[in-house]
Amino acid sequence: MGSSYPKPAFESHINDDKVKRGEDIVLRCEANTEEVQVMWEKDDQRLYDGDRVRIRKEGKDLRLTISKAKEEDEGRYTVKLKNDQGSALETATISIPQYDKDWRTIDWGMNQSIKKRLQEYKLSGQGPKHLRILLHGPVGAGKSSFINSVNSIFQGRVMVGALACAQASTSFTTVHETYFIRDKHTGLLPFVFSDVMGFEEKDSHGVHADDITSILGGHIKDKYEFKPESPLSEKDPNYNSSPTLNEKVHCLVSVLPADKITIMADCVFEKMRDVRKRASAMGIPQVVFMTRIDVLCPLVKDNLRDTYSSKIIKKTMDKCSNRLGVPMNCIFPVKNYHEEIHLNSNMDSLILHALKSTVDFADDYVNRLHLL
Repeated sequence: MGSSYPKPAFESHINDDKVKRGEDIVLRCEANTEEVQVMWEKDDQRLYDGDRVRIRKEGKDLRLTISKAKEEDEGRYTVKLKNDQGSALETATISIPQYDKDWRTIDWGMNQSIKKRLQEYKLSGQGPKHLRILLHGPVGAGKSSFINSVNSIFQGRVMVGALACAQASTSFTTVHETYFIRDKHTGLLPFVFSDVMGFEEKDSHGVHADDITSILGGHIKDKYEFKPESPLSEKDPNYNSSPTLNEKVHCLVSVLPADKITIMADCVFEKMRDVRKRASAMGIPQVVFMTRIDVLCPLVKDNLRDTYSSKIIKKTMDKCSNRLGVPMNCIFPVKNYHEEIHLNSNMDSLILHALKSTVDFADDYVNRLHLL
């Protein structure tokens, strides 16, 4: 006499999912019959009810819940059904896009103390009038937008000073421009930004590495219009043959878009590595600002405070470090002001921590020059 219940099968299915740290993992499906034995596994190891694991079977409804997800909960989950008529199984992958703990810590919300330090920063009487920070990188990386973001923070409202283009295949910046940062309470701050044309893939397009080298040494005057096919020569009237320390660069910043680091052409990285070698030969410190982190990581887009727990942010920083040759502790993920019309404390925290470290590196460099 035949059995009254069918061979096990699934009428609804478990699905791959991404679960944030601290949230519950819930895998739910429905069998075609109540007459089944159910077993759940993670990475081929059987799971049992208890602690953070809850296994439930209510009629044909099957559910696995793991409370307060941790990094160790990431893996392949399998539900197996079995009765006298046969068996069935389904598998789903659960991803935890965060580490259990932040791998780098910053003082979120302590922006006023950093601003005050930068406002009150004093340069040595024998040193330059200001520290000069040169931003360079590929077209569309956000160099000008970073300058605007810093200016916005110190002005207390979203500002547009350095002209920036939202989407461009060629550089929107075509001249060497110095930008002073003014605090609305204390006036000019003791650091300036040099903005330049972006790098492009073709050798005859974008800023030439020789021009970047000349700027590092203070040899290119402000407002000079770049000629990609013909870098500035020493005979040109725009060439400054006797630069002061004030005109020289004290820290080189490579600005790279986080969402494009893995797909950027090797030739662009080659140009940037070439500039880094020349800066290193001059003893100039170097850092990286990794922009567009919200585009790279949906987790960070939802909450910027997840920046330093995000796995994809850290992995992308690792790739950036390998491709450009900059140590991890000199790479700073940031989000520029772009679509916002009001200041955001978390955006400010990332930008100010990157800026503070950059100013510290520049200051150390100038102090070393005094000892030579």
